[in-house]
Amino acid sequence: MRKSIQKALNHNEAKVCAGVGEILLASGFGCDIADLNFHEKLRRFELLNQRNEWVQKNTLHISLNFPPGEDLPPETLQRLTFDYMDRIGFGDQPFLVYQHHDAKHPHIHIVTTCIQSDGTSIDLHNIGQELSEPAREALEIEYGRTRARGRENHLENTESPDLAAKVQEVTGTYKFTSLDELNAILAQFEMIAWPGAPGSAIHSNRGLIYSRIDADGNRIGTPIKSSDLVTRPTLPWLEKRFVLNKVKKLTARDRVIQNLTSALAAVNGNPMANLHRLQQRRLSLYPRWDHAGNLLSVYVIDNRNKIVFTAEELNFEPAAL
Repeated sequence: MRKSIQKALNHNEAKVCAGVGEILLASGFGCDIADLNFHEKLRRFELLNQRNEWVQKNTLHISLNFPPGEDLPPETLQRLTFDYMDRIGFGDQPFLVYQHHDAKHPHIHIVTTCIQSDGTSIDLHNIGQELSEPAREALEIEYGRTRARGRENHLENTESPDLAAKVQEVTGTYKFTSLDELNAILAQFEMIAWPGAPGSAIHSNRGLIYSRIDADGNRIGTPIKSSDLVTRPTLPWLEKRFVLNKVKKLTARDRVIQNLTSALAAVNGNPMANLHRLQQRRLSLYPRWDHAGNLLSVYVIDNRNKIVFTAEELNFEPAAL
């Protein structure tokens, strides 16, 4: 129960932490956004979920996407979200709205629970087809948005080339020394390098595929085999890079520390302002969690110098933000 809502929150909070996302709205929390920390957000949902522990799926994580160039102001996005949630029957539920800035098209994510204050659950069966799609279509007309239909095929047709190009760019230019470090970089672009589950054919043959990931970190779309890419960034090829990059990271460490220190020289207790300063210097933070939602490590990605370190390697304490 806890993992599902926490996984959705972790994904969105990681985007905020990395400087490529921001929280737009907190509805039903009884306080301003700035007054909420991660545990308070999680606790609000957990208190409702505990009222009905029989429901297998208690979390709703929605992504609303807009075409490139259709940049709606925050106030409009907030109104649109309220209207959308009312239309799908979640207007009275607490929900959080995040805007991400790490894709070619504008998009927002909504996190909520289907457990109501009386312990009953809002039915999610066919909610996409019966409620969400009609709501989207109505709001497209009311808000003058570009129609979603007719755009889907274009996005689908361009997915694989975009995935291949970005994977080859990252694996060929960034310096990383483990698969986890590579995936911290790829996560900025909602992609992952996956060696297969233990016992699977992919894992047994030391294979590797690259795939897009959704808002919950699940693999989506058509994956690409590493051996099918022009540069062939296979697992054995990457492992050779890991060794070479260890030396390159040592020579770049002081430069990244200086960049990070300079960015945080005027830390003022405002996390968003501090993250904005990091983003200005093309620095991103990426937290890695275990399946129980515990923080394992934080990666510092320097997109200017195309290199990644753990916070420990830089003697950096993320809590300083």
